[in-house]
Amino acid sequence: MANRAAENADRLARSVLKDRLHLKAKENVTIETYPSALPWATGFVREARRMGAKPLLHYEDEASYWTAVEEGHAHRIGSPSDAEWAALADTDVYIYFWGPEDMARRLALPEKTQGSLTAFNGKWYDVAAKAGLRGARMSIARVTERNARHWGVSRSTWEAEVLAASFRDPKTMAKDAAKVERAFARGHELRVRHPNGTDLRLALAGYPVHVTTGEVTPAEMKSRFGRMANVPDGTVFVAIDESTADGEFVANRMTTASGAPQVGGRYSLTDGALTRASFSKGGGEFRSAYAEAGAGKDHPSFIEVGLQPGVGNAPGLEELERGGVTFGIGGNSGFGGKGKADFLHYLTLAGAELSVDGRTLVKGSRIR
Repeated sequence: MANRAAENADRLARSVLKDRLHLKAKENVTIETYPSALPWATGFVREARRMGAKPLLHYEDEASYWTAVEEGHAHRIGSPSDAEWAALADTDVYIYFWGPEDMARRLALPEKTQGSLTAFNGKWYDVAAKAGLRGARMSIARVTERNARHWGVSRSTWEAEVLAASFRDPKTMAKDAAKVERAFARGHELRVRHPNGTDLRLALAGYPVHVTTGEVTPAEMKSRFGRMANVPDGTVFVAIDESTADGEFVANRMTTASGAPQVGGRYSLTDGALTRASFSKGGGEFRSAYAEAGAGKDHPSFIEVGLQPGVGNAPGLEELERGGVTFGIGGNSGFGGKGKADFLHYLTLAGAELSVDGRTLVKGSRIR
């Protein structure tokens, strides 16, 4: 069993370092991990050496992290040492295994504390850009028994889906991605339908279309955040007309963007605005955030199509499922739109039919 685990760790590392980050001999590789992901991280150490690169393993201790938070020292976690900044400045490839491990506990922290913990983020990207760094955030780190219980899923199924999607060569999604990208770039009217009651009309507005497959390309390197890919990934998304939306959108996949799983989500929209939102589970988190948000929170934001075959109701990967349609409300300026609301929420629907200007683009899990 131990050998199988090591083989999977090495295979994952090869897939990421070779197919997604295009590691070269003699490059410096920094690998940051928390305890539960250490067996995966050591696979990257081994593979980096096999490829002639020079790895550095950066270990973050989960217990020490939470001790600092409990003792009121979150700001010190958000202020890395000079040695850490120096290592980053000399890094060519960066592998980040998400942490801390306890997702529910982290997401439940006050917003101010979360801000203190990640205060380094802006400077991190400045240093990374200057170094020409390219990297990957590894979703496999989130697959723990505790997190599986929190989201109400099987850990083994979750892990299998994350690994299968992470092993997949990003180039295998190129054909489907091109179809969706072309339709979104040229289209005007959108309609999403499903037997579960979904029937929603939206509009495109000529905003830039974004394709993410988990590979850091020269084009991705030109954007501030494009140099760090998510592994796995695989979606095409676009900001939509903020004033056009009529109908119902009913999710059959959970939403995991907040601290608790949100299940059975339903949006009702009329004349370009949300008129009602309901959930069979987890609606309290939505209502609280929505009540505190400002103008524009009720406007349509974006539409997204997943490209990953084999991904189902996996926490954190709900948007990736092939043919799955994700629809968001709130701000969309981060996607290239004009909506500047300080709120964003989304629902995901698998097995839907999505048409663009009357032509079927997605039906079930097929992209046409």
